[in-house]
Amino acid sequence: MDMYTLEGTQYKDEYEHECRIRDEFAKHLKQERPGELLLGKEHTYSEVAVRAIRGDMKTLDEKNVLRIWEFKILAGYGGLGQILTYLAMARQVVGFKRTIRGVLAAFDFRPEITEAIEILNLGIDIVHIPPKYRLAGDVLPRGMVTPPPTIPPMKED
Repeated sequence: MDMYTLEGTQYKDEYEHECRIRDEFAKHLKQERPGELLLGKEHTYSEVAVRAIRGDMKTLDEKNVLRIWEFKILAGYGGLGQILTYLAMARQVVGFKRTIRGVLAAFDFRPEITEAIEILNLGIDIVHIPPKYRLAGDVLPRGMVTPPPTIPPMKED
């Protein structure tokens, strides 16, 4: 497996879950982030890289601040690396002439990730995705080990 692709089943499944969560969050962006406008999903920065680099979502707020989003189920080192890369590419594309912030959105965060973002002042917002979006990505509620049983429909006579 190429380290730059998500061909492995585990990575592919997680990526698909994250996309469904992102899509559902984007659908309800006005409720979740009043004053923020959705500009696009899967935004690429191929202008500055040989390989297309893409952020999960791009938004614009009332103060003309662009935000590049990365969605994760659990935000760890990989998510931090991704959003830092997307943020750098976005700033390079605009020639560092406008305010662009990164957003790392997840249900849970490794504590050292939020601490590093704060201490280093990385220009990344932390967004805790509301638990109601877990079902969009087939992510079980915290603490649930097995999925609930599927109850077959009742036969009508």
